[in-house]
Amino acid sequence: MRGVLLGLLLSNIVFMAWNVFTPGLVPVLPERADQVIDSTTLPLLSEIDEARLIPYPSREELLAGAEPINSAELMQESEAQYCAEIGPFRSVEDAQGFVLTNTERMTLVVDEREVPAAPDHRVYLPPFSSRELAQSTLATLQAQFAANDLAIDTYLMPRGELANGIALGLFSEHSNALNVQRQMEVLGYKVVVRTEPKQELQVWVLATGLSSAQAFSEHWAQMRLSRSYVDTREKLCETIAHAQ
Repeated sequence: MRGVLLGLLLSNIVFMAWNVFTPGLVPVLPERADQVIDSTTLPLLSEIDEARLIPYPSREELLAGAEPINSAELMQESEAQYCAEIGPFRSVEDAQGFVLTNTERMTLVVDEREVPAAPDHRVYLPPFSSRELAQSTLATLQAQFAANDLAIDTYLMPRGELANGIALGLFSEHSNALNVQRQMEVLGYKVVVRTEPKQELQVWVLATGLSSAQAFSEHWAQMRLSRSYVDTREKLCETIAHAQ
């Protein structure tokens, strides 16, 4: 027991003497790879030890490790269906009757659409500064038309952007509008001929749910027997999906 105590005492004396005679030695701790960088300074990438950087794979390595694309599966998934449009029909009721007659053959949907039509051509005298002046001019015009045996429909426009103007006709044929313009110039009036765009309603039927153009043709020969005045053409199936 006494020997143990003496051994501990000698060990303490040796440790104290080591610290007294070697004060400059400081224990060196190994650097940690995950050591946090001081947030008060922002070091350059070139100043950071490469051992502390986390490597990431390059684009080439990522592409090399990607699974190959199966083009056959893609073709199978994107196999196109055939869609068509039939028309134009004479009315909505006409199209609905066609759908009811052929609904067992394929999926059919009535599609009403506005399409550009041939424009109209409006002839008129521009608006006057007052209603009284417009009415007085109109009366003079009508008397001149009667005296010169001119059959021109004319009236005072009461409202809108052409209020207090004098209408001289709305024509589907541009040549007829120009003819009225020439007649008015002979009488000493300068008129305006304005082309006005026009829309018209068309009724079509959209056909979907077909595997191919051949599958559609097999039914189309029978479908058109009751309505020889309609025609058909292929239509993008995506467009039909939006129309529904």
